[in-house]
Amino acid sequence: MEQKTKIDAENGKQDLTITRVFDLPVELLFKAYMEPEIVEQWMGTKVLKLENKKHGSWQFETKDPHGNVVFKANGTIHEFIPGKRSPVRLKWITRLLMYNSSSWSLKN
Repeated sequence: MEQKTKIDAENGKQDLTITRVFDLPVELLFKAYMEPEIVEQWMGTKVLKLENKKHGSWQFETKDPHGNVVFKANGTIHEFIPGKRSPVRLKWITRLLMYNSSSWSLKN
C-alpha cells in the first residue's frame, strides 16, 4: 500500500514539511484551500482572513462553547499558483499563536 502522507522534520530545525497525495481532481483540492466556507468545514475552525495570493496572509481561530479562544494560527501564503495544469502549488507557512487545551474537553 502506497503511503499518501509524508512528514519530514530535520533535527535542530523548526521546519516541518507535510506532503500529501490526494486521489481527486486538483481543482477540487485547490478549491478546498481557497474558499473560506470550505476551509471552515474541513478544518473545524473560523477563517478570519484568507488572502489567496502570493505573499497573502491568513488567520484562523477556534473558540470553545463558552466563546473563549482556544486556538489561533496565522501565516503567509508563499506560493499560490492556481490553474488546471501542473504544477498547481500552495505553500503555507504557519505560526501558532495560542493553544489552551485545558479549557475544553472532547465528549464521546
